[in-house]
Amino acid sequence: MKVHLVAGFLGSGKTTAITNASQLLINKGLNASIITNDQGKFQVDSHFVKSLEIANAEVSGGCFCCNYNQLDEQIELLRNEVKPDLIFAESVGSCTDLVATVLKPLLNFKNAGIEKLTFTTFVDARLLLTFLRGNELPFELDTNYIWQKQIEESEILVINKIDLVSEADLAFLTSNVENLYSTKQVLYQNSLDNKSLEQWLEALEQYSIVNHKTIDVDYEKYGVGEANLAWLDEEIEFVSENQQALQEANIFIDSLIDEFFDRKLPVGHLKFLLQYNGKSKKISYTTVFTEDSDIESNEAADRVKLIVNARIQISPIELREIVVNAISKQRGNKTLELIENSISYFQPGFPNPTYRIA
Repeated sequence: MKVHLVAGFLGSGKTTAITNASQLLINKGLNASIITNDQGKFQVDSHFVKSLEIANAEVSGGCFCCNYNQLDEQIELLRNEVKPDLIFAESVGSCTDLVATVLKPLLNFKNAGIEKLTFTTFVDARLLLTFLRGNELPFELDTNYIWQKQIEESEILVINKIDLVSEADLAFLTSNVENLYSTKQVLYQNSLDNKSLEQWLEALEQYSIVNHKTIDVDYEKYGVGEANLAWLDEEIEFVSENQQALQEANIFIDSLIDEFFDRKLPVGHLKFLLQYNGKSKKISYTTVFTEDSDIESNEAADRVKLIVNARIQISPIELREIVVNAISKQRGNKTLELIENSISYFQPGFPNPTYRIA
């Protein structure tokens, strides 16, 4: 069994890459599975992976490093119940120091059970362009520190979403990355393109790094950087007497987006999963742009379940207030019932790894 550990900042496109790569491998007859990870308990990505019928498990309530034992349990669960050829393990987007706290412990404690263990870090090409041109990244300094440390410790560095930059920008990226990151294996990737994904999968197959470098991390900065981001998970049902539940759910989403962007709030990621008429559709936003969705907003539906995962640079209470206000705007519609089933909003705790191997 192979385990591919995947890191990268919020919104870097890890989930899209992993799910598309898994489907590609499954079509070739391999048994691929996924472990998702989040600070919260109601994970859009877990539900999305399930909707694609890819075998999966999840680590919730904290990152892999702080919940290492739970990660170990989920690997064993998949090994025993699914017997996968490979597992993609996707870490929380605001997590760093994974070589010391996840990769090396896995090598030390599970060496006999893992045929190959790889480590990939994803970065959004547009954020990297901003950084390389000397412009400010959208987050507070301590949060930006996490982003930079993720790149520093990367072994395979995937510069993702190259389909969203111009040819001139890609040329600028290529020339500067070659100078700055000459010791890393760098891939330029469009994770919606199978040919591009094949290059990453080939790199994972050829992966032969033995000496994994533990980076120096200032845990005070790291802790502040995570705490800068409020986390909100919520499940809301829209029940409509006149089959307008999907339209109402989209009005709610648009209301949230408008509020975040009107306030110029840095968005780590903002994920929505809409479940209706036997379908599951995902929409994702970051500070940079939105990912297109194929949701037919005019489709009739009497009930829609909406799962929201928000990672915003704001206090948890303010984030919750924004959601409450968006819900209140639609409460006056007498043909619509809004039901809040699950709510969780918080600031991440200080990172406290189960193990750290230098």
